Amino acid sequence: MATKFLVGSAQVDITPPLTIPYLSYLPRQDYFRGVHDPLYARALVFDAGGERVGLVCCDSIGFDNHLLGPGRHFTDEFRSRVQERCGLRPHHTMLAATHAHSTGDTLGITRLLDVPAASYWLDTLLDQLASALQMACEDMHPCQLKVGKGQVVGVGHNRRQAWTQLSLEEQIAQGRLDPQLQVLLCQDGQGNARDVLINYQTHPVTVQVQPLVSADYPGAATAMVQRNLPGCKTCAFMQGAAGNINPLRDTTDFRDVALYGTMVAGEALKLVGGLLAPDAPAMSDVTLAAASERVTIPAHPPVDGDDWQKRYDAARERERCSEDAHEKRKAGLEAQRCFEAVDVVARFSEPQEAEVQVLRIGDLAIASNPGEMFTEWGLRIKSESAAPYTMVSELTNGWVGYLVNEGGWAEGGYETSPGTWTQTSEEGGRLISQAAVELIERLW
Repeated sequence: MATKFLVGSAQVDITPPLTIPYLSYLPRQDYFRGVHDPLYARALVFDAGGERVGLVCCDSIGFDNHLLGPGRHFTDEFRSRVQERCGLRPHHTMLAATHAHSTGDTLGITRLLDVPAASYWLDTLLDQLASALQMACEDMHPCQLKVGKGQVVGVGHNRRQAWTQLSLEEQIAQGRLDPQLQVLLCQDGQGNARDVLINYQTHPVTVQVQPLVSADYPGAATAMVQRNLPGCKTCAFMQGAAGNINPLRDTTDFRDVALYGTMVAGEALKLVGGLLAPDAPAMSDVTLAAASERVTIPAHPPVDGDDWQKRYDAARERERCSEDAHEKRKAGLEAQRCFEAVDVVARFSEPQEAEVQVLRIGDLAIASNPGEMFTEWGLRIKSESAAPYTMVSELTNGWVGYLVNEGGWAEGGYETSPGTWTQTSEEGGRLISQAAVELIERLW
C-alpha cells in the first residue's frame, strides 16, 4: 500500500477593489467597472516525514518583483511573511500566477505605485497570499497522491506568424504546441478527491482589456472541478509554458471563457475519475524536497533609445495637433509604443536575475520560471526531465517577460519588439530551461 502524505489546502479571495487598474491599451492602466467572477489564491502544502513544501496558485496576471518600489522584492517579502506565520522555509515556497489578464496590473509594465490606492492594497495582498499558506498548514490531512496525464486539443494554438497557418495537429507534431494536461490528485481517507492541481498551457486572454474582473478560463475550469467532484475542497490551476500560445479564437467573450473552462475541466474530471479507482496506482515515493537557483540572464538586445525618443516626440506632437479622434488615438498608441521602447533602455539594458525553482513532491517535479515561457522550452524541460512526472509553471516567483524560443528573434513579431514585455534575449530562455533540468536532476 502506498505511503500517505499529509496535505493541506486553502483558498482566499484576492479580488481587488475597483481603485486598482488593469493592464489596458490606452490609457495603459484603466479601471475596472465591476466583477464578473472573483479571483482566488489557492494554496497547497505537502508534508512527509516532517519535510514540507508549499505553493500558492493565484488568479493574477503575475507579480513583478519590483512592484513594491526600490529596495523591496515582492516574492521575498511574501516568503518572509509565510515563514513568520507558519515556518515554511523560503526556498520551499512557490508563488505562481495563472496569468489571467483581466486582473489587477501587477506586472509593472507601468508603475502601479503611482496609483494612490496601490501601496495599501499591495500590502494587504501580501498578507492574503501568506494567509492562504498559513490556513493550508492548519488543515493537514492524510492523502494518497496520484498523477494523471491527458490532452486538450482545441483550446490553444501557437500564435506566432511562422506557425499560425499550420493545423493544430501539425503544430503539435512539430513541437510548436503542447496539448498535455496533467492533474495531481490528493485522495483522502474516504476516497474523495480532496484537492486537485491542474497543469495546462494557454494564455488566459479570452477576455482581456475589458472592464470586468475575471479569472478567465482557469477560473471557470477550477470552479467546475470543485463543483463536480464530491468532497473536493480546492482545485488549483498552474499555468504551463504558454508564452506563445493563445486561445484558438483569441480575445472574444465570456461565452468562450465558459467553453474553454469546460474543455479543460472536462479532461481534468475524466482523469481524476480514473485515478479515484481503487486499483489506480498512488505514489510510493514520499520524498519532499526543493531546489532554487537565481540565474543571471542577458539584457534585452540593444535598442536605439535616441531614435525611439525622436519617434515618441513626433507621435506626441501628432496626437496634440490632430483634430480627428481616430488619428489622435492612433498617434497616442504610437507614442505609447515608443515610450515603452525607451523604457526598455532605461530598465533592461543590464543583465538581471531570474529565479528557477523546482519542488519535488514524490514522483512529481514542478519546475518553475518567472517568464512567459514559449512552449518549445516547456516541451524541452519535460522531455529532458529526470522525474517520472514533470509540470512546468511559468509566471512564478516574479516576471521577466517573454522567454522566446531558439530562432524566435529571427521570426520577429510582438514578443521580440522593444517593450517591457521582452526583457531578455532568447539566450535567457535557454539558460532558464537548462537550470530547470539541472535542478530536477539534483533532486532525483
